[in-house]
Amino acid sequence: MARIVFTPPPVDSEQTRSFRTHASYIRAFRELALGDSRAEDAVASLHDSAAPALFRADVPSRSCNREQVLACLRRAWATARLLEHTHALAGDSEIIRLANSWGAVQSYYVLYGAAQALIVAEGGERPQMHEPTKRRYVDLWTTRSLQIAPWTLAATAPGTRLADADGILGGPKRSLDFDLHPWVAWQGEQAWDIAAKALRSTRQLLVEDRLAKRRREKLNAKKKQWRLNEETRAATGRKPTPEPKSVRLTSAERDTVTSGIRPATMADYLYRLRIKANYEDVTVFSNGPASDGEATEVSADLVAVTSATLLVHELRIAAIIGVDELVKAMDLVLQHSSGESSGGMAHRRDLHDRLS
Repeated sequence: MARIVFTPPPVDSEQTRSFRTHASYIRAFRELALGDSRAEDAVASLHDSAAPALFRADVPSRSCNREQVLACLRRAWATARLLEHTHALAGDSEIIRLANSWGAVQSYYVLYGAAQALIVAEGGERPQMHEPTKRRYVDLWTTRSLQIAPWTLAATAPGTRLADADGILGGPKRSLDFDLHPWVAWQGEQAWDIAAKALRSTRQLLVEDRLAKRRREKLNAKKKQWRLNEETRAATGRKPTPEPKSVRLTSAERDTVTSGIRPATMADYLYRLRIKANYEDVTVFSNGPASDGEATEVSADLVAVTSATLLVHELRIAAIIGVDELVKAMDLVLQHSSGESSGGMAHRRDLHDRLS
């Protein structure tokens, strides 16, 4: 096979800076979910710690649209297997750089499918678009008495009920260091600081987007009034005035806009990563890494985060539909899967089976 050659980026290129930042953010989510243990051991440990909070064997199963629940789960499982299979095949070759662009997209869709499955399991209608799904994710994880990071971690406005002084929900009950740069060699508990920084910066993008939308609305209204005024001026023989080109929002208008912005969660961060990889700058993942090894580490972290995300959603769904039905559905999928692409799912299946 012909070798794919990537032009080395400048040491301080925009792609390299962006890649380093997002690699650190992804690693922080992985550390909060699984710690720094070997992936399989870490998933088992997560299952042991999360099951008491998310699953109770003595609670009878509840009615819901099970067919739709399992359909959503199957989509999430299939996407996760593609991600895992690509990681296994690419290894530490240069192909992993290209694969990570799609891996960022796949990671979001794994969470998207798992969250929709849980929404339906709890009796809701399956959202048809991204924003309603992300909004419901907040209800699923951050507004309940759960503390399972990173899924219950969120960034909101300071002063919001239950948030700390920095506007973080579900944090570590200590002051967070937002001055900690994502490129430094952070470790251990500092994963909280980096993950919170990822969510805060993600929410800031939501704020900026909403403010820009409000400015456009205000400018359009101003132009509409200007056109009406110009008609009156022309009718009375007065000179025309320049068309307005920009507007500023008042402090009150800004506060009204920002106060209505919901908390930003890991779902929003992964969606942000999806947009970057799909539409904004795919070269962040192909040209950003300084080595194929760096790209491989990001790929492994994405695989780990998606497997952990599936596990916690599966536990909550099993509490509703019954663990036997969940395991049966997983078995049907595993029967038609190759070993290379089903390791994570097979391991989770065995962990869930012990609950019955």
